[in-house]
Amino acid sequence: MNIVTIAEKAANAIGRIKGQYLAGMEKANPFSTSWTEPKLTDASAWIDPQSWGQALISGRKPQTKQEFIAAFTSWVYICVKHNAQGVASVPLRLYVAKETKGKAFKTIQTRAVNKEKMRWLYRHENLDPWLTKAQEIEEVTEHPFLDLMKNVNDFANRRDLWESTVMFMDLTGEAYWYIPPSKLAVPSQIWVIPAQWINPKFGTGDKIIDHYEYKRGSAEADFPPEQIVMFIYPNPSNIFTGFASVRGIADAVYLQMKMNEFEESLMENKARMGGIMVPKGRMTQQDKERMEQKFAQKFAGTGKAGKILIPNFEMDFIRDSMTPEEINFIEGRRFNRTEICAGLDVPEAIFVSESSNRAVADAAEYQHAKYGINPRCKRIEEKINERIMPLYDEKLFCAFDDAVPENRELKLMEQDKRINRSKTINEIRAENGDGPIEGGDDIYVDSMQIPVGSTAVAKQAEAFAEKVAEAIERKLG
Repeated sequence: MNIVTIAEKAANAIGRIKGQYLAGMEKANPFSTSWTEPKLTDASAWIDPQSWGQALISGRKPQTKQEFIAAFTSWVYICVKHNAQGVASVPLRLYVAKETKGKAFKTIQTRAVNKEKMRWLYRHENLDPWLTKAQEIEEVTEHPFLDLMKNVNDFANRRDLWESTVMFMDLTGEAYWYIPPSKLAVPSQIWVIPAQWINPKFGTGDKIIDHYEYKRGSAEADFPPEQIVMFIYPNPSNIFTGFASVRGIADAVYLQMKMNEFEESLMENKARMGGIMVPKGRMTQQDKERMEQKFAQKFAGTGKAGKILIPNFEMDFIRDSMTPEEINFIEGRRFNRTEICAGLDVPEAIFVSESSNRAVADAAEYQHAKYGINPRCKRIEEKINERIMPLYDEKLFCAFDDAVPENRELKLMEQDKRINRSKTINEIRAENGDGPIEGGDDIYVDSMQIPVGSTAVAKQAEAFAEKVAEAIERKLG
């Protein structure tokens, strides 16, 4: 047992005995130029010992934020990128909760919200503080916050902001926005800080987080809590830090990386040892042990696959068939892919074409939007409404649009059922953004398609009377 493991166990034991995490801690030296292992008096040792120390142990699954970032390859890369691009493709809108219906604003431009968008907003339980007290909700079309979302900083734009945020959340469980101080007391820039180089430093008493420390080599900086917006996935071992999606599927990620490494070594060496070496003569126990040792040195490990061993003895080589291990290797790749995709909320059918068709692909996109994109959007918008919107006005809030693709066929069926029952043709056309048509304001009887509206009946009666009059004139004439 090494000193790191002993220190971690001691930290856990003492922490449980004391029953408190933040008592009597010494702050780490912010001016240190070299990284050292946390002491037992440091907050990180009390709260989450897995976040340090174990990174020094090699040859095991990823466990640190730096290692999670290094796992951004293969299926992890594919799924994380798909999530990031999905969130970045959903519009984020700004709304104002009006206390008086019909009230106009002098400093901001607004527009009405249609019924479908209102239904979507009312499904957001996190928006209740604004929706329950408002007499009317309108969308804000011009505002400094919207300008900030278009031009995040001198380097990044809106899409850069969302993709980087989601990538860091999926890979490390944490994403950090740095908001520099502004003379106007509202944000003028947003910078995404790489999550693997920044951590919260805990204080005492009511001040849970004293500051955020950025450290990368000799570069160090401390940020006050009011300048950092932290997005996290809940962590059962530490409520103040995030739990990475990649950490939850670390076993599958580790096996995937080792499988890739194994196949790469096979391709590079262009040889494979897969059989039995049968000596033609008798071998002493010492010769047998020496041969086994050479085999282990030559072939043990993923990086040594495919190498050649030439023994000093006359032997026959008997090729074996595919072993259960090799069969499990092939199946293991599929299982790993399934686990990685599931852990990152991305259905396999989006990428895998095996027995797939348009219906399956559409269903996969629907599932990804509902269970992958929408929850990530809600987590981001909640934190923005909590930390950023109060800097502008308490009546303002933001919300992403619904990412779930609209089922066009289902909508047409529902509209067809409502026509001439609860809505007129022109009302349905207005919902679809189409203009009115003549006769579209009347409701028709289904069986004979006869208009029952007063206007249509009057017109038909008038036309019938004119025809009767013309017939009488012709008869008399």
